[in-house]
Amino acid sequence: MDQAGNKVGRRPLLNLKGYLLGNPATGERIDESSKVPFAHGFGIISDQLYETILGHCQGQDYKNPTNVLCAKALGTFHSLLSEVMLPHILWDKCVYSSAGPHAETDDSAGAGRKILSEEAAGIKMRKRLKHPPVRPPLDCINYAHYLSYFWANDERTRDALGVKDGTVDEWVRCQDGGVPYTRDIASSIKYHRNVTANGYRALVYSGDHDSVVPHLGTQAWVRSLDFPIVDEWRAWHLHGQSAGFTVSYSNNMTFATLMGAGHTAPEYEPEKCFAMFSR
Repeated sequence: MDQAGNKVGRRPLLNLKGYLLGNPATGERIDESSKVPFAHGFGIISDQLYETILGHCQGQDYKNPTNVLCAKALGTFHSLLSEVMLPHILWDKCVYSSAGPHAETDDSAGAGRKILSEEAAGIKMRKRLKHPPVRPPLDCINYAHYLSYFWANDERTRDALGVKDGTVDEWVRCQDGGVPYTRDIASSIKYHRNVTANGYRALVYSGDHDSVVPHLGTQAWVRSLDFPIVDEWRAWHLHGQSAGFTVSYSNNMTFATLMGAGHTAPEYEPEKCFAMFSR
């Protein structure tokens, strides 16, 4: 979003009207610390552990705590949280199709760890793929991620996307270290304040069963922008049923939850997300 470039007349001008943020991380400590009340609210951790963390982790960096008692309590917390599927706590844990920052593995896949044959899938490959992912169970939500590897490396897909020979050897999902960038922004919150204060619309939404970036933390930083509420917290509906809850602010920012959705909300609740986007 180069709204600053638009302001100084940089060409070409971007016809920016607004933007969407789905279960967004900000780089702030709230992204991590909000996981504790989230887990407590869903009964993943006990009252005692919750109170211990609140008592000993005030002002601590939850990723690198210096307080010994805080570090011990957070170790127990992460052990308990690992018992659930992080992107959606109600779904069964299953093998991730590729190693990512929140990868989970399950060795019970057993004989299922066979690579989809190129012949059976009707895939046209230039050469043998070097990083085929582990195949998860068919009923695992990540099975589509597994198939995407073969789809994205199919010659016909690459041709349709205009991938030139010699530019990209092989597409791998969530390839850590494969994207050349430097993380030089500690927090994105000030940018959201700047962009929305300049009149651009923003829709910030959260799947309410995501423990990777919990809705509690997102709601907290949205509130920290300190813009007046113009439409109070209320339910929004689909087919006569509550699909989530929403609140709107004077800076053209709307925050909404999607009931029953996980970290990538459209993946879990596509109909609700389509209705939300359309409105």
